[in-house]
Amino acid sequence: MRFLPVLALLLLAACADAGAAKPLACGFVGHSVLPISHAGPFASVASTIDGTRATLVVDTGAGQTVLSLAAAHRAGVALDPRMTVRATGIGGTATYATGRVGRLLLGDIPVTPAMVTIMPKVPLADGNIGMDILGDVDLDIDFPAGRITLYRGLLCPGTPLPWNTPATELHTEALMPPGLPATARPRQLLLAMELNGKPALAMLDTGAGYSVVARSFVTRLGVTDAMLETAPAIHLAGLSPDAANGRLWRFADARIGTERIAAPAMVVTDLHEAGFDVLLGMDYLAMHRVWLSYGARRIFVAHQ
Repeated sequence: MRFLPVLALLLLAACADAGAAKPLACGFVGHSVLPISHAGPFASVASTIDGTRATLVVDTGAGQTVLSLAAAHRAGVALDPRMTVRATGIGGTATYATGRVGRLLLGDIPVTPAMVTIMPKVPLADGNIGMDILGDVDLDIDFPAGRITLYRGLLCPGTPLPWNTPATELHTEALMPPGLPATARPRQLLLAMELNGKPALAMLDTGAGYSVVARSFVTRLGVTDAMLETAPAIHLAGLSPDAANGRLWRFADARIGTERIAAPAMVVTDLHEAGFDVLLGMDYLAMHRVWLSYGARRIFVAHQ
């Protein structure tokens, strides 16, 4: 089995207004459809940054939208020396510069991020769209159909999804930014699942090529370091400056909503300062349709 490179970015510190969007009233006031293409194993959308065309990966695991330094230079995005971002990912923690974009289009949909993070390189694309943009709408992420629909507003309590297919709502846990009220947008929205019969918290990460499990979690399952050493070694590359290594471990089963996945192979590595146990990456998401609402703290998965 060939391992797909992992792009897993968790922004743990950003500008003061990140996540501070005002809560929306429930109900939808419109929606827009983004057709997706592929950048390696990832979903990308054609975008325009201050009039310059770019390809951006849709990354629900990133708290902040990211541009490569080359893409920022092409679009004339000036770096802001007064503001930096501390980012932690698969390879560890680093500090990056930021810049401000005057006009950003996803397809033909205008969005206005307060700032973007500038990284020396972004694999496979010109940048990644993070939850600073995606978290302000309800997302219908339908990779099998090749589209992402952005709903302005949020799903009201007791209101069915605007789908024609049955779906299961998952239990969620919202991790809030420090110092912000409970009505603010969560820093992370996690879902409850089971791995080898043990409860776990997971993040849906469209910026991860493969699902990843924290080494600390498999230790609680009774998997020792000596046992992991017998599993295939995996080289991990992501947005962090340093690479990391993991082990491809086959679990007995995983349960997500009503679905049981038999004998899933997931990469075991250290998830630095993550606050959760599992990253559900594109090996899972490419075959599923999910609804992700940071505003309503709700996640649904369509039945297979």
